[in-house]
Amino acid sequence: MRTRLLTALALAALVLPARGQALPVPRGPSPLLYIRFHGTPGTRVAFYRDPAGPREFEVPVTVGVRPGYLYRVRISNIPGRPGVTLYPTVEVRGSLHLPPRQHAADHPAPFVLTDADLEHVEEGAFLTKVVYLENPERAAAVATRPDQPLETTLPANRDLIDAARDFGRPMLVVRLGARPAEADELQRSAIPGTILFPAEKSLMPPRLPPTVPWACLSVYDPTLGPRPPEEECLHDGGDVGRPAGIGPDGKVGGLDPSDTVAEYTDSQGRRRLAKSNRVCLCVPRFAVLRSELPLAGLEARRGTEDARNATAMALAGLRLPSLEANKSETPQAVRMRLRPGGTAAETGVGRFVRVQVLDAFLVYDGPANLINTKQVQQLTEQQRTKLAKQIRFALSFSHTEGPAGVEQKKTTAVAGRVEGLKAFEVALDTREVSCICGEAPQVLVDKPMLLCKWADRDAAQVGDVVTFTLKYTNNGGQPIADVAVSDSLSGRLEYVAGSARTDRNAVFTVQENEAGSAVLRWEVSGKVLPGQSGLVSFQARVR
Repeated sequence: MRTRLLTALALAALVLPARGQALPVPRGPSPLLYIRFHGTPGTRVAFYRDPAGPREFEVPVTVGVRPGYLYRVRISNIPGRPGVTLYPTVEVRGSLHLPPRQHAADHPAPFVLTDADLEHVEEGAFLTKVVYLENPERAAAVATRPDQPLETTLPANRDLIDAARDFGRPMLVVRLGARPAEADELQRSAIPGTILFPAEKSLMPPRLPPTVPWACLSVYDPTLGPRPPEEECLHDGGDVGRPAGIGPDGKVGGLDPSDTVAEYTDSQGRRRLAKSNRVCLCVPRFAVLRSELPLAGLEARRGTEDARNATAMALAGLRLPSLEANKSETPQAVRMRLRPGGTAAETGVGRFVRVQVLDAFLVYDGPANLINTKQVQQLTEQQRTKLAKQIRFALSFSHTEGPAGVEQKKTTAVAGRVEGLKAFEVALDTREVSCICGEAPQVLVDKPMLLCKWADRDAAQVGDVVTFTLKYTNNGGQPIADVAVSDSLSGRLEYVAGSARTDRNAVFTVQENEAGSAVLRWEVSGKVLPGQSGLVSFQARVR
């Protein structure tokens, strides 16, 4: 019994960090990258994996492929294009790095060929597409759909892989327009153990090693450790970039997109500022860079009188570089990201989109609202289970001094008690643990305001609506007044009009920001007494 107790406490110590620290989320590359093939209903896609022959499916279809391999597929039976058969090649150069509870199959990379692509390929053009995972901090504030990713066309002399690294992480390279392939040639290119078809649950080891370069191992500083990939997660809240602060005019400055802060006046009449914690939302979004090389042809007849002109043109070509040579020798500065040498600032506020007075409304987001209240003793078993899943938020509000009990489980678990509530004990499975990004918010002695932010989910799809909740608490011994909560949304989030709520009377405004989204602001009426809290919430659609 003593050995089991020590083992459980050691596991809890590994999973639960010390107070004020965030729970590290282990990540690693997924063994498979899932690709969803889109197209006009009726189109057929054939995959070559083993000597048994091709497997053909009707679009849309999702398959899992191993990174580091080159795949040949056959696209046929395209509606409106009888007799047209395409043989694109797909290079898989990366995979997703997801939190433990997320699955790569839920976030497939899109394979989309538009009508314009098909027309140009039929005319003899060679098409190249690079599908990359967007960095949320550099993503365009444009609403997209999983089957209609944002596409950008670049000149044929640009290196699409290098360009994609400027905006995110390259995942796929699709090439289309080569000569038609024979069936035996496609069959010889198949490598068993590299494609997971729909309805299959497992995949045998590959017959051959990878042939395409991909980032299977990360190179990192041995002292600082690895830098986790950031493209999969949308970060929101906190104060990043320019530090936010109160200016001489009493207004907030330095509020960047994705920042969340709260202003208030302390008991001595000083204007203060508190920032929230960071929230991680797993929402991978793919985008496409494309280029095409059209078929160049020239048919001309040259007479005897034109011979001298042709000779002169040839001599001039020896002295002057050709247009194609200039294209291939593009200056390196053009290929790299250019940074402005200076900035021009504009004074003033963005255009107000909406100003309205919000009456107090009951904002309820589950048992998390009952923390530090006597009502927690009235929770049902279902509510207690939900509160157990929100144990990380409980640790931010209460004073936990480590696990207070142990419960035997068949799987790895964390045992603990929410100190101060004295209501129940919970055993939390490690796969149910979710946490905030960065460090948990800390209360300073001279700044008693605590601002916490969370979402109703830890992962979403493009187009989903996510509910965000902010809780401000006066942890000091004196009342605070003139509370104003400001949340500047990133370009990937679009405020859902009419979804703002508050449990206290407040003036709510919506203002445009520089990211193409909005700044939400609640100016709360009245004072917040010591120990009191308030809640505001809103909904945002993921772009």
